[in-house]
Amino acid sequence: MGLILVQHDTDSPALYGAVAAAVAVSRNCGFMHIAAHFDTACHADAEQHVVATGGLAASGLCWFERLSGKPVSPPATVGEVLDAARLADVVVPVHPAFMAQPDAARMLAESANEVINVVEREDHFIDGETDVVLAWRDRFGRVDLKQAEAAHAAAVKIALVGAESDHFGVYPAALASLADAADSLSAAVDIDFIDPVDFRDADAGKTLQPYAGILLPGGSDMKNVAGQTAVAAFALDNAVPIVGLCLGMQTMATAVAWKAFGRENANLAEADPDADIKTFRAMAGEKTADGGLLPEHRTGDQMTQPMPGTRLAALIGADTSIRCNHRFRLNPELVEAMQMRGLRVAARGVDGAVVDAIEVIDHPFYIGMQGHPELSSRTGAPHPLIVAFLQAALIRQSPAV
Repeated sequence: MGLILVQHDTDSPALYGAVAAAVAVSRNCGFMHIAAHFDTACHADAEQHVVATGGLAASGLCWFERLSGKPVSPPATVGEVLDAARLADVVVPVHPAFMAQPDAARMLAESANEVINVVEREDHFIDGETDVVLAWRDRFGRVDLKQAEAAHAAAVKIALVGAESDHFGVYPAALASLADAADSLSAAVDIDFIDPVDFRDADAGKTLQPYAGILLPGGSDMKNVAGQTAVAAFALDNAVPIVGLCLGMQTMATAVAWKAFGRENANLAEADPDADIKTFRAMAGEKTADGGLLPEHRTGDQMTQPMPGTRLAALIGADTSIRCNHRFRLNPELVEAMQMRGLRVAARGVDGAVVDAIEVIDHPFYIGMQGHPELSSRTGAPHPLIVAFLQAALIRQSPAV
């Protein structure tokens, strides 16, 4: 029984806990983590991994779930780690730049049975003392225990909205889920990153027309909303397959609302509190049909109910669990008018009070989920929504397929 520290001096929030997770899985050890702290002014989504039992943790902890198939536990105290290590082998990541408790690394080191110092060499993570390869990272940023094989098929071009530095260095799960889907279809993908902050409507055709599909990710940075919604509007008007995750679903629904209420009038309340028509409103203080209060913050694994006859229901089946992290819901007062513009409610949660997914009828693929399906994706077990999106993109690129 003992404590194994994996010390990784990285400035990438996306790698917080990644190599330690690989060590824990390869050695069949327990995995625990100490509370982390990030500069959210620089890395807004660095702490957006949703813990299954509720709450948020470092985004890089998605690698433990992907590699082990087990949920990440909430952050532990130093005392809890030491107690656990007396009963079993436990691996703990140590990231000097990101430890919330300044003396936690020292306290753990005093009781450690082994310390592994990680060295990065291109796509390798090496034990600096033994030169043993601990993990690999492929061109999609996925951390794995083995080196990925290169795909040789003709590539489908996908636009992933967001800064490249964010998807590789801060919140890696969306990019990884897309690569998982590509692997399952034996499809090569070429991914370009479209920064929503720099996106201009006037250049939409030139910027987006080359792509067979668009993925709109989640995120907490409201400066991305205007660009994301404009991208969604282009996909809606030009029959480009598009999938939205959490905030991506919200901006996709708002693009439909622009058709119903006018582009200058409708927006998310979180992004524009002064918008005349608020497409998504805070759940705090709002009531369900039976008079109960909606949760102020819906987080963790939550049940969702796909609507019979929808495209989403055909993909994911009946009631299922989805990892959630949201405080806002689609404004129920707007749904009827948006349905007149082609929107269809594809899933509901919280006893029907929250729209959990939307889709657009008579569009090749326009589906968004309020939750985070990317957090359920694994190498060899992609999420069916992402797979279906990529299939639609393949058809667009090669209509004869």
